[in-house]
Amino acid sequence: MKDTLNFVGDGDDVDVIHDVERTFGIKLTDAEAEQTRTVGQLYDLIEVKHPNAGSRTQVCLSQMAFYRLRRALKTMGIASEITPQTPISVLERLEPRSMAPKWRRLAQGSGLDLPSLEASFRMSARWPRPFRWPALFVLGLLGCLWHAVGTSLDNLLVLFLAAALCFGFGYERWLVSRIVPRRILTIGELAREAAGCSFAKLTNENKECAPFDRWFALTAILRGITGHKITITRETTFFAEHAKPTA
Repeated sequence: MKDTLNFVGDGDDVDVIHDVERTFGIKLTDAEAEQTRTVGQLYDLIEVKHPNAGSRTQVCLSQMAFYRLRRALKTMGIASEITPQTPISVLERLEPRSMAPKWRRLAQGSGLDLPSLEASFRMSARWPRPFRWPALFVLGLLGCLWHAVGTSLDNLLVLFLAAALCFGFGYERWLVSRIVPRRILTIGELAREAAGCSFAKLTNENKECAPFDRWFALTAILRGITGHKITITRETTFFAEHAKPTA
């Protein structure tokens, strides 16, 4: 297994550079962008070029995000004490049982952008979305029904196949339950990721931030563009050919 974002040269790398420049207020040269192969190298460039580089600020965006989340959770009905070590499963105490509406309420109540929820099971990322199993299942089922009926209406078949494809595209979003990303285990970890997702908003309120706040902002950018769900490290590469196999 390789630790990579698996870019394929379809413009994702350009989007990352543009978003990094806009978010952190820096400018990367073409040479710097071309020589950057890992997330750690890109982060080091940000630290060198960021206006607050080298400052020893005590401002912590993650802490600010935690206080906002704690206040929102209290408003939503969590009566027990909330600390950074509080398990993320505390959200299961709230109604409704579905996570999506609670996630929206938490985002609205805290004024933060939260990381996206993920499906309750993992679908293969190597296949293009139209060819994943929900679409194949529906297409196969409709094909069997069409064969059993024995109809020769080609237009009807096209209509069925189009409906099946639409169903396959929307299956993961509409029918699969959404859960908190598996990498987030505590409210403190959620606060760090929320601070990264809300970096621009929080730095508008307070111009200074700690280095690790910029790291979480960078990983939020990468996840937003690539949909990468697992942990991103300094050694994570952008392109698969630059990645080293991991255990």
